[in-house]
Amino acid sequence: MGEPEYAVCFEGAGVFMPKSAFTHEGFREWVLSDDFPDGVKATFARGEVLFEVSPEAIRTHSIVKRQMLLALASLAESDDLGESYPDGVLLTHARAGLSTVPDFCFALWETLETGRLREVPRNGDPDDSVELEGTPDLVAEIVSKSSTHKDLTILRETYARAGVPEYWIIDVRKKEARFEILRLDSGAYVASAPREQPQISIVFGRNVALHRSKNRIGRWTYRFEITK
Repeated sequence: MGEPEYAVCFEGAGVFMPKSAFTHEGFREWVLSDDFPDGVKATFARGEVLFEVSPEAIRTHSIVKRQMLLALASLAESDDLGESYPDGVLLTHARAGLSTVPDFCFALWETLETGRLREVPRNGDPDDSVELEGTPDLVAEIVSKSSTHKDLTILRETYARAGVPEYWIIDVRKKEARFEILRLDSGAYVASAPREQPQISIVFGRNVALHRSKNRIGRWTYRFEITK
């Protein structure tokens, strides 16, 4: 048997992408296989394959993501709204040609009960799944140096094509922090309250504001304020 054929090789990052991954179904099969490397985020959208292999920036990505998950997961549980999915879950929408790993994903109970979004069992085990298939009610992305074009252009277009009602964009890399809740309207996203705080979330039925301040050692910290 000959050596496998690769379309892209990032040997330093341990990424060897087979030619079959240039199709959506082939990509999906690859990222769910044992051959897919740990610690790599890959996206298939608009017929393109995109990789993120750099560690997340602590102050402008991982801490923001943690605070968002804590705030929104707590709200979803306290009001019995639905299920929250943290970073690490593969989201697939076949018709939109999308497979990606959002920083945050949320689905209302009705969405899950009607099968608009469903967990895909791995090896036939309903308690062992790493993929969601369909349309969630909300996705959020925190923009980093390696994801700017993907988050602001490619995923914005593809999440809209998948019919996701709300897309949250957070970018705290600059002096002025950017937090926008985009609402799907006639197949495209529009800002709910452009450049204003708080932002309006129809999915949660709340106003949401992102606050940034310095902690006791002079580092940025973040707080999501959620009000009716």
